Amino acid sequence: MKIYSLGNKKPKISKKSYIFEGVTIIGDVEISENVNIWPGVVIRGDFDKIYIGKNCNIQENSILHNDYNKAIILEENITIGHGVILHGCYIEKNCIIGMGTTILDNSRIPKNCIVGANSLVTKKSKLEEGTLILGSPAKSIRKLIKEEREHIEKNYKEYLDLSKKYKKELIKEIK
Repeated sequence: MKIYSLGNKKPKISKKSYIFEGVTIIGDVEISENVNIWPGVVIRGDFDKIYIGKNCNIQENSILHNDYNKAIILEENITIGHGVILHGCYIEKNCIIGMGTTILDNSRIPKNCIVGANSLVTKKSKLEEGTLILGSPAKSIRKLIKEEREHIEKNYKEYLDLSKKYKKELIKEIK
């Protein structure tokens, strides 16, 4: 894990989080408790703040970056899938962001949503709370069904449990 201050911008990371080796965190980044961040993730808060709320997981090779006056805010209970790009956006609580998705500056994902894999969310996207969001550009397709809403909670809890297992059982093999 590589953690860097940039001038007076210093990361703040809860000791109750799990950050995998191979993650890079730079600048004005705040990571709450029970967050887990997986290999290859880059979180670069050099222009504005990046806040990651409790119980979020950010999976392999995702990138979080922003521009001036475009903070990234992740509320809580959010799953960020493999290879996601977040740039200057806001994600409300209880969401899954599917693999390969890109969410651009000034975009907002409402609470209780699932954004399907490889979607492109632009700032002009009109998205509704509690929906399945798909496409390029992304649109709210339909309301989530009960099983999908339950999957959001199940997913972040599974990753929290997995991070605890890794913290306790992972052994670095030296060859």
